[in-house]
Amino acid sequence: MREEALISLFSAFDKIVGSKRDCEYYPCHFEGQDCTFCYCPFYPCLLYRLGGEIVKSSSGDYVWSCKNCRWIHERENVEEILDYFSSFPRQLIAEGDWYFFNRALQNVLFGFELGEEVNGVYNLMPANFYKLECVETDKTDFLAIKIKDFNIESIRRIRSVEDAISGEILIPEKSNGILRGIYKNRFVECKL
Repeated sequence: MREEALISLFSAFDKIVGSKRDCEYYPCHFEGQDCTFCYCPFYPCLLYRLGGEIVKSSSGDYVWSCKNCRWIHERENVEEILDYFSSFPRQLIAEGDWYFFNRALQNVLFGFELGEEVNGVYNLMPANFYKLECVETDKTDFLAIKIKDFNIESIRRIRSVEDAISGEILIPEKSNGILRGIYKNRFVECKL
């Protein structure tokens, strides 16, 4: 899947696909979608605001489901993504790891990186909570995720950033449209 994502990205530098109505899966997200990124270069983005979420696959593994993501299939976003990556050598893009692509996504979405690395742990909660309506709450669980080769290798529920292990990525826990975790050193619930 990673190889297909890079092929989509590199092909898009030559030509934006637009709607691919002859595809047997069209529309896989919505009518009129831009199909340039059939395979998303940011997968798994771990940003709930784009419509994705963690689900258990039929094999019992956890995956990031993008079925409700529209963002990557909107023409103006395709153009912004291509504009962003056009300044990078293709070799650097081809060798980019999950962190490279997630930081790129944050730069495209927000204009800067909101995630922060502390003691080998990448805290992606600020990017998930950014500009959401949040209220302070009692201590709550959130998720520590390990990514290997652009796939979710493991997920743990933790209650403190100090419980995270080097190499993990911290994201909020999601339930019924509410994100729970730590933001600006306080426990919060935020409406998605």
